[in-house]
Amino acid sequence: MASVTSYPDYNLIAPINNEYYSQKYLETNLPIIKYLLLEHIPKTAKILDICCGVGRLAQKLLLEGYQVTGIDSSEEMLRYARQNATTAEFILSDVRFFELPSKFQGAISTGALNHIISIEELTNVFRNVYAALEFNGIFVFNLLLEEEFNSDWDGWSFGDAIDDSAWIVRHHYESIEKMGKIKITGFQLIEGNWKRLDNIMLFKAYSSVEVLSALKSVGFREVNIHSFKDDSVVNQKSIETYFVSYK
Repeated sequence: MASVTSYPDYNLIAPINNEYYSQKYLETNLPIIKYLLLEHIPKTAKILDICCGVGRLAQKLLLEGYQVTGIDSSEEMLRYARQNATTAEFILSDVRFFELPSKFQGAISTGALNHIISIEELTNVFRNVYAALEFNGIFVFNLLLEEEFNSDWDGWSFGDAIDDSAWIVRHHYESIEKMGKIKITGFQLIEGNWKRLDNIMLFKAYSSVEVLSALKSVGFREVNIHSFKDDSVVNQKSIETYFVSYK
């Protein structure tokens, strides 16, 4: 039996994600999501949000009239998600192993699947999503591909501070292993005392050939790749690459 990869405690970064990163990231990606997914499904469709995090996307989808179910493995992320998207359904589960009935017309994942760090486990995610979609259901997700990791990503750092928290994020990439590390150091004011947190998130670079093969191996068809330049990222050449596939 193949070993199962363990992942860092995403509960630790939930406050940063909620206060800073998720909002800015959604602003960039929401027009792409509308173009690739929402224009191709009914206005009241059921959408599965894979690795939903703090629920910012779910919040927007609810406002558009969609029915949303989110899945994430972090209890703290989901605590924020339930506050941000109060009428969505949220499930605490590992996306590599979840099982849901085939009731969704669409599935979406943004900014998450590079954190699945083996092609076998990524294929498991695809298989689970495929099973949860209705026939002709559409799966849209983004990945940073192997050829998009470069000197701009390696060594890139940024940070910010608000009233009760501050953080800095640093990127490092090993081209031989095709693995990146996102090192996060933060401070949060808790009951009058500053608490430090340190976390390292692994980031796997996949080739488009690997991803396409994995999607087709579980049954997805009509797979297309779309690339969008992100001009909002300061001091970094950023490309958002999305995969669109049908059951």
